[in-house]
Amino acid sequence: MAALSRARRAELLRAAGDIRRRGQRAGWMVDQIAHAICAALPQVAPLEAWRLAYGWSRPQAINSIAALYVEQDLAPPALNSAMLCRWEHGTIAVGPEYAGLLCTLYGTTADKLGLPKRTSMMLLQPGAGSGYRAPHWRHAMTDDQSAALTVVGESVQLAVETDGPAGGPATRDALEAAVRYYALRYSSFPPAVLAAEVHRTRTLITQMLRRPQADADRAELRRLAGWMSALVGNTAFHLADYAAAQIHFATAARLGATVDDHDLICWTLGAHAMTAYTQDRYQDALDLAGEALEYAATPLRRAQIIAWGQLRATAAFGPSRRSDAARLTGRAQDEMAADPRGDQPGRFGFDAAELLLHLGEAALLVGDPVQALAHARASQDHIPHGRPGWAAALLLQARAEAARRRWADAAALASQVLDTIPAQSLRETARMRLRALDRELTAAGDPGREARALHDRIAALPRLAGISQSSDEPNGTV
Repeated sequence: MAALSRARRAELLRAAGDIRRRGQRAGWMVDQIAHAICAALPQVAPLEAWRLAYGWSRPQAINSIAALYVEQDLAPPALNSAMLCRWEHGTIAVGPEYAGLLCTLYGTTADKLGLPKRTSMMLLQPGAGSGYRAPHWRHAMTDDQSAALTVVGESVQLAVETDGPAGGPATRDALEAAVRYYALRYSSFPPAVLAAEVHRTRTLITQMLRRPQADADRAELRRLAGWMSALVGNTAFHLADYAAAQIHFATAARLGATVDDHDLICWTLGAHAMTAYTQDRYQDALDLAGEALEYAATPLRRAQIIAWGQLRATAAFGPSRRSDAARLTGRAQDEMAADPRGDQPGRFGFDAAELLLHLGEAALLVGDPVQALAHARASQDHIPHGRPGWAAALLLQARAEAARRRWADAAALASQVLDTIPAQSLRETARMRLRALDRELTAAGDPGREARALHDRIAALPRLAGISQSSDEPNGTV
């Protein structure tokens, strides 16, 4: 579209305002007003026409977009009037996620806004085009659910475009929001899908760190890169890629030490301990957990490290360590109860459901299936149906029932998990619990038809999709 003079722009805005007021007096719907503006003023593109049909200024539209982000617990994007102006005048293209967001905002479809039709992230609820409604969006989990994550990276990329290639305050705010979103929504996505998106966002940090930075800004970017590395390490752990998990955890710990972030160091050492436990390296798990506790600054974090690295590793030595496991159980419960913040959601936090799960697993390891069953049921009560923690709690119940020789009940519980969780969303930790249950049922001799059918289903599980890419490790050299 050819550049217009400021005077001509003012004329078009006045004419569009006249059309909107005439349409309102006639009882037109918003889509009728927008169509009339486009028909009468061909120099006004559809995207701008819809905003003018509502009578909104660009700042008002931006504030409404920010409100949509707040509804999803995201920091508002680094969007400004200049960027919206460039979208409306066609000097830069609107990405698919923002296209979907604009469709939701204006209550219409992409083609009517003159935007790409693939708007996989935000979908309008019924009533599009019938006038302004309170903004509402919902996730459309397409392309292996990755579309539900891309808007977070889009926010960071838009902030970089606003701040410049070295980033700036808006970029760092967007990155902080991204870390928080990835952590809080960790259980909502298959690990490989989340890992790919976190990789992509962390690569943006690496690119920024290659630019000149003030010392304080560089330290903040390294801290954020550390938490991103911790997330990638955790996804690798849940995909059974333990070598990759240890590399990413080591990077996270190194970055934590560089910026003196004790919480990052503590969490990462605790995750290292959990990985060691999963690999049957129980003494290594105990040693790593002991080191992590030196950095644990809150009762909640201490409860987490005790449960992750000490309790289960101690209980894994068997009934002879029952008294030690009981002591650690009490200590973890006391620390959890003492934290003034209570249950802290998200992968970087800890909550009652996860603590109860680990208490139950420890009870099973020391030979107390009744107590294990009680803890598992209590854990399940804290978790929405179908989430990974729910699956873990049901599988612990199944193993406790198998220990009580209730084979059919055990098989039914495990089958419920397989009926509910898609195979590629079934974490390696859940698969390990399934395999352990299968071994226990097989050792029973003839546990029954239900157990034999479960064995076949477990054997038929496809392999987990791995992380399909690597990324530069911002390990302190930049």
